[in-house]
Order: sequence, then C-alpha cells, then structure tokens
Amino acid sequence: MAGINLLPWREWRRQRAIRRWQGLLLASLLAGTLLSLLGVALVSQRLERQLEANARLSERIAGLSEGLAQVALLRERGEVLQAQWTELQGMVRQQGVGGDLLFRLMDIVPPGARLSELQLSEGELRLSGLARSGSDVAQLLRNLGQSPGLGAADLQELVSSPTGERFRLLVSLESS
Repeated sequence: MAGINLLPWREWRRQRAIRRWQGLLLASLLAGTLLSLLGVALVSQRLERQLEANARLSERIAGLSEGLAQVALLRERGEVLQAQWTELQGMVRQQGVGGDLLFRLMDIVPPGARLSELQLSEGELRLSGLARSGSDVAQLLRNLGQSPGLGAADLQELVSSPTGERFRLLVSLESS
C-alpha cells in the first residue's frame, strides 16, 4: 500500500499551487519583458527626439556662426574703412590748409609788398619778402592778424635796403 495515495486532494492542491506559481512566474516574466521592451522603446524614442533636437540646434549654431563670421568680417572692413577715412580727412585738412592759405594770402598781402619765400611747417608759417615801405609791412601784419585761421604775426626781421624793406615774419596757424 505504499503506492496508494489516500489523500489525493492534497496532491491536487500541491499541483495547483505549483501550476499557479509557474503561471505567476511566467506572467511576471512576460510582464517584465514587456515593460523592459516598452522602457527601451520609450528611451529610444526620447533619445531619437533628443538627437533630432541636437541636429536642429547644430544647424542653427552653424547658421549663427556663419552670421558671426560675416559680422566679424564686416566689423574688420568697417575698421579699415574708418582708418582710411580718418587718414583721408587728415590729408584733406592738410591740403585744405595749404591751398586755402595760398588763396587767402593773395588777399592779405598788400599791393606794395611781394613775398619771396613761403614756408609752412608744423603749425607755423614763415614769410619772407620785400615791401616798398614800412607801412606796407605794417599793413601786412594787420591783415595777417585779422585773417581767420591765422594767429598773431611776429615780425622776426626788418631790414632797409635800396630796393625797399626786406622783412621776415612768423605766423602761427590756429587749429580748426
């Protein structure tokens, strides 16, 4: 009688418990696998969206970098043009001082005086010449003093000669 089970319901209950446990284990395994696949899919989707966003940002950065390069190039060109403009203005001012001064000297020098030397250097004008009389030299000094852009005239030398009065003047130029 050793092979006969007198309480089969216990064996059936144990078999059902094992089957239930195996079913729960299989369901847990399937649920875990599905959840893992779902998690991997979500992470993969999120990663793909992030990569797309990064690609769009990289394109925008490249566009902005090109714009910045153009801005830097334009700024450099602007600085070069500004330097050229400043140099050109200085040249025009220097040219204007000399040319304008010659035209004004035509009106400043009285009819009885004649200039033999004219030297312009570093804000000073040196004049040498011959006048018929001292009154012509005095008139020249007055005209120089009243001329705009010219400072006070300084009589450096006045020498009488048989041909007239030789004079040498120094006039400071006023900066404009």
